[in-house]
Amino acid sequence: MQKAQRLLDLAALLLRAPEPVSWREIQEQFREDYGGSEEAAIRKFERDKAELLELGIPVRYLAGDEDLAAGYLVDKDDFYLPDLRLPPEDLALLYLAGSAALAGGAFPYARDLMHAMSKLSFAARAAGASEVAAATAQRLSRGPEEQEARPAVAGWLEQLSHAVAARKRVQLTYAGAERREVTTREVEPYGLYQKGGAWFLVGHCLLRKALRTFHLGRVRSLTVNGAAPRTPDFPSRKDFSLAEHATREPWEYRNHAPLTCKVRLDPPVPPETVASFGPRARVREQDGSTLVELTATNGAALVRHVLSLDRAEILAPRPLRDEARSVLARLARKVSA
Repeated sequence: MQKAQRLLDLAALLLRAPEPVSWREIQEQFREDYGGSEEAAIRKFERDKAELLELGIPVRYLAGDEDLAAGYLVDKDDFYLPDLRLPPEDLALLYLAGSAALAGGAFPYARDLMHAMSKLSFAARAAGASEVAAATAQRLSRGPEEQEARPAVAGWLEQLSHAVAARKRVQLTYAGAERREVTTREVEPYGLYQKGGAWFLVGHCLLRKALRTFHLGRVRSLTVNGAAPRTPDFPSRKDFSLAEHATREPWEYRNHAPLTCKVRLDPPVPPETVASFGPRARVREQDGSTLVELTATNGAALVRHVLSLDRAEILAPRPLRDEARSVLARLARKVSA
């Protein structure tokens, strides 16, 4: 029997079984494949189990007790997705979003995502996910040898995801956001997240002696500490929340001491403009305008955001107001030149 067919039949046998299947029963069902010496048969079966796990089908052994015989089974709680109770259009969007992440070629958990998408595929197709999305996912699941060459950031993401899991330090050559000053950083990586189409690393920077966020687009080189690969370089931090950092706004990245800022929005003010300042901004009405108060630790990012809005003006602090006026003056000179 061909290996692919054997794996499918083995998975079907274990999924259909109402109780664990013993090793002897498996051998009887696959006499040609698991015949011969006992040692060779077990080695082959263990390899098949490993391949099924790679396909997202977790086979485990249950020791059994007086009520249940010992044997192998597929953990259905791990294999089947819970009923998400999503409407058809949301299932389709979820499938398309997964396809888009794979198509980007820089998703560090692509294998896990493909496993999840294989379980969603039937529901998504029934819900009307496009044939283009399904074809894209199928093409990308064929393996790295058939994918297009990935950019450097994709390779760094893969290395960083392993470094985060193993708690290994990394060395970065990094270009700063403002002056583009290139520095070498030793970082204890805590987590990765994606926002606005870009990937970010959060970790403790030994150079700055503080928690820092690094834009992977500004990384010039990256090396993971290869010494003692099974031994962590730093302890885990239970007080660290990746979600908290992933939801921060650009002006909340720490580049300087906190500044209390005030921004005035003249009417009409769309709800999305107010929402663009994030959940931690304080909003109130004043003299017919909307006043937004917030704390910024990256004033340059706040200036860029305010200048991208219509009828928005920085009221305080004075240095950021002056910086906004300077940027507008430079733009006026370029336009009139």
